[in-house]
Amino acid sequence: MNIKLKTLFSTFIFFFIGAEICTAQSFNKYYTKVSINTFLDTEILQESVKGKAINIHLLNAAIFHLTNIERRNYKLSDFAFNDNLYKSAQLHSNKMIELDFFDHINHHEKKWREPKDRILYFNSNFRALGENILENNLLNYKGTELNYRIQENENGELVYFDTNNEEIKFATYLQLANKLVLQWMNSKPHRENILNKSFSLLACGCAIAGDKTPILIRCTQNFGK
Repeated sequence: MNIKLKTLFSTFIFFFIGAEICTAQSFNKYYTKVSINTFLDTEILQESVKGKAINIHLLNAAIFHLTNIERRNYKLSDFAFNDNLYKSAQLHSNKMIELDFFDHINHHEKKWREPKDRILYFNSNFRALGENILENNLLNYKGTELNYRIQENENGELVYFDTNNEEIKFATYLQLANKLVLQWMNSKPHRENILNKSFSLLACGCAIAGDKTPILIRCTQNFGK
């Protein structure tokens, strides 16, 4: 079977309203209690994402910190974590999985239709907004195409093998986060959002479709100022 990743796209939105105060309320330990390097050296990030049992909050944080590494590579200041952006990013990824679509526009629900609708719902005092989305899967494979065959174990679990008959294992949290951030960085409009000096706040939210083969993941980055 051959899977090609869908073309990614990005919406760039600006609103000039008021200043946003970073609250960083949820999952505070992942964002404010440790430095980037200390977090990325955490042993749990070397564990497999384990399919449907994935710790999505840990993955979200890894994506956040690796995005700041990209900022530092270009001599830019780190993004601060924002809880309201986290809520809107997680909401959109959850909706993309629940309603099975991949788009910045939610055509199914008027209330959550556009990025501005979702982000400003949680806090209207942003001066600039942006959004990145992507989709991929949880397997640790190289390149942009996944060629595989499936074998079912005695316990009912699916095992994936490549064209060389070598097992394709689930990625670790760090491997998966690296792959997803690189996917955005390799796309010009997404990279521009990540490196935009107008944005100072960021949050990332991912969701998985455990009924897909291989397991599908869709992620959202929401930017603000």
